[in-house]
Amino acid sequence: MEKSRQFYILYRHYLILNMEINNNESIEEQRKLGKFTTPRDIAKFITKWAIKDYNDIIFEPCIGSGNILYQVIEELEHYCSPTYILNNFYGLDIDPFAVDNIMKQIEIQYNEKPNIICADFLKMTPNKNINYPNYKGMLPLSTVILCNPPYTRHQLLDRDYKEEIAKIIEKESGLRISRRSSLYVYFLIHSAQFIKEEGRMAFIIPSSFLDVDYGISLKQFLIDNFRIDAIILFPIKELLFPKVLTTTCIVLLEKNKDKKNIVNFVKLNSLIGAKNLLRSLKDRELLTKKAWGTVYERQQISLDSTKKWSQYFDSDYGEIKGVLLKEIARVKRGIATGANDFFTLSDNEVQKYGIEDKFLKPVLKKARDASFFDFTKEDYQRLRDKNRKVWLVSSDLEKDKLHDTDLLKYIKQGETQGLSLRYLTSSRRIWYSLEKREPSPIIFTYMSRNKPRFISNKANIAVLNTFLTIYPKELSVKNEVELKALLAYLNSDKSHTLLKKIGRMYGGGLLKVEPGDLETLPVLNLQGLENNVTKKLASLFDELCLQDRKGDGSKVYFEINQIIDSL
Repeated sequence: MEKSRQFYILYRHYLILNMEINNNESIEEQRKLGKFTTPRDIAKFITKWAIKDYNDIIFEPCIGSGNILYQVIEELEHYCSPTYILNNFYGLDIDPFAVDNIMKQIEIQYNEKPNIICADFLKMTPNKNINYPNYKGMLPLSTVILCNPPYTRHQLLDRDYKEEIAKIIEKESGLRISRRSSLYVYFLIHSAQFIKEEGRMAFIIPSSFLDVDYGISLKQFLIDNFRIDAIILFPIKELLFPKVLTTTCIVLLEKNKDKKNIVNFVKLNSLIGAKNLLRSLKDRELLTKKAWGTVYERQQISLDSTKKWSQYFDSDYGEIKGVLLKEIARVKRGIATGANDFFTLSDNEVQKYGIEDKFLKPVLKKARDASFFDFTKEDYQRLRDKNRKVWLVSSDLEKDKLHDTDLLKYIKQGETQGLSLRYLTSSRRIWYSLEKREPSPIIFTYMSRNKPRFISNKANIAVLNTFLTIYPKELSVKNEVELKALLAYLNSDKSHTLLKKIGRMYGGGLLKVEPGDLETLPVLNLQGLENNVTKKLASLFDELCLQDRKGDGSKVYFEINQIIDSL
């Protein structure tokens, strides 16, 4: 039996022990330490892709349960002795239990003391003498780095520690690192300090960096410092790590100053094994022939770190189809006050301060106050009854013309609080004079963790900038029926899919769509629809509003999607 096979049998006993211990830990504890074992096929794939020579110096910054180390031994044992392999391998982990167990298994099998250190990788420096109980010397620059880093979310990191490592990474990279970054972002950027020119890095990380705000710095770092060979996206339905509800990808990189290369964006339909995945990178047509997935080639110099990279996995990325929303409607932000709590009042506050009616108009302040597909006068009255802030206070008159009003007293209170000196308020000629805006027929919850809503503004009410406002053009949306048909489309699955392409995803699955983004949303050409289709969609939107208030609009929603998909 080959020695690596013997080691694997012993190592399996360690995995079983480690798995039992992990099962007794809460999932929160595992997430905090990033204790999720690398699947064997994935470890085998990145090892075969990265290692080109038995003389490679290999580094694993987060050795974890050791699956990648085992694959390195298996890959190289045909060419050199285990002693030679282990002398060229360096590993780190912050978990003393993991380090101790791996070292024991290797010493039992090979009678060797591996170069594995229990330390915090993010505080390590290459080519610098270190003195640890089980290792003395330097961590040399490597030709290969293999890593399945911790996926720890920023909320689970100690604030002082997060600030410390962020400053380290910012100094190394010259980039501003968002404090919302998950731990894997720090690992990948810091690893660049440990790799030689022409060296290869393979990282197994969440795919969230492709679209979220904190991923912008990471993407720019990859563009500037590496030839990106491929980004391989695993199927959304496949959870590579038990209990970890995240889509995983592999990032394959080469340290090279020449960036005039093609990046392969590979989207897998199923888990196809290391051998087939390697074959597919060399023969791209194999993926489609076998229905394993798709691959699209993009020039690295064309990649934009501020855009959502998930679009690059689609054949029609960047293409605009159909009528754009800006062709049939105007999109604007809601009213920006600069001091919402001052400029919005409840009924009780209006009575308390004696604000005159002529300085007040109804307003919808928060997206959560409009929880259905339409907002009616009855909804507004319910908010009043709950004593919510539903009045917007504003005046175009100078203070000397307000001398006999209670509004003037209220304005002076605001000035005492320094509200007139804020950025937005101080930029106005009269600081308490808000922009005039006609209520829009459609309002949009432009920030959403679930499905965003395009709401029919039946109450004809003004909204703050927690919403976007949509004003259909008269020649494009001619009547109430066409307006409702448009609303049916805007709330459909197809529209929501397109919103994710044009908007920006933040941590925790938050979707944000700016006015300029929304204007590029492809929509129905209402004037090109058959009259019976328009009427049917309008009728279904009415029904959706009704059933959604009763708690289940799923049946109507399904009918709307069927019609939209058939167009």
